[in-house]
Amino acid sequence: MITTSVAISAGEFKPLKGQTAVRVCADAYNLPYSNKQLEGFDNKIAAIIGEELGIPVEYYWFPQRIGFARNTLKKIDYEAGRFLCDMAMSIPASPGLYSPTTAYYSSIDAMVYRTGEGYELNKISDIAKVSNETKKLRIGLFDRATATNTLLENGLEDQIDYFQMMSGDVRENAGRIITDELATGNIDVAFVWGPIAAYYADHSDVDMTVVPLNEFSSDYIFNFSLGLRHQDKAWKELLNKILAKRKDDIASIIAEYNFPSLENVEPGTRKKRKVKDDDD
Repeated sequence: MITTSVAISAGEFKPLKGQTAVRVCADAYNLPYSNKQLEGFDNKIAAIIGEELGIPVEYYWFPQRIGFARNTLKKIDYEAGRFLCDMAMSIPASPGLYSPTTAYYSSIDAMVYRTGEGYELNKISDIAKVSNETKKLRIGLFDRATATNTLLENGLEDQIDYFQMMSGDVRENAGRIITDELATGNIDVAFVWGPIAAYYADHSDVDMTVVPLNEFSSDYIFNFSLGLRHQDKAWKELLNKILAKRKDDIASIIAEYNFPSLENVEPGTRKKRKVKDDDD
């Protein structure tokens, strides 16, 4: 819950009338996106927005899972006479629960495995090849994973360990499949959303290789935006201007987190899937 405030110096744009802070709805334990120590890439991008507006950035902390929008962006603080916060981050760039700004990053799912195990995995079919020729590789993935059907088509169903995306502990996130399962040897390969795969592989004590699932084509590249209330049209227009002006700085922040490469992705052949909002 309540806020963390970060002071900012003035920039080119003016805040909206009556706006005294950039109030961000965020998860306090959700790296690489955000945390209370402001180490996530979304924390740094929020700081850019505050810098441009010349007002502090404040956070309302709430676990980013079912009920997030209802308990943050859409919830009124009656004592203060305003909503608890005015901007969520890393929201699917398609209208739904939120009104999205222009997208500020894109990514794809990735395959992660321990480096130096005597095999190389470049695509999902390589798992079947190694399993047939060397040793059966244990595979970890979450429900609704992009790779599930392809793994089954390669005859790997008996080698899959399924994990629940959301645990009962709000301090845990999907990165635990790398830190708790892959790094310890409980599984040999993990399939994870790209930014999470890159971050936890980079911060693991065990050397990891991250392979973007570019074999799935651009249909599986998803774009993410800032999420706003649908009625906040002036706020959306202002944020889009800031995102456009600072796009190079935002790209530099994203680059620090080593997202999987989107090079050599085949063009998509079907209509873009809608990313489901995790809310009521």
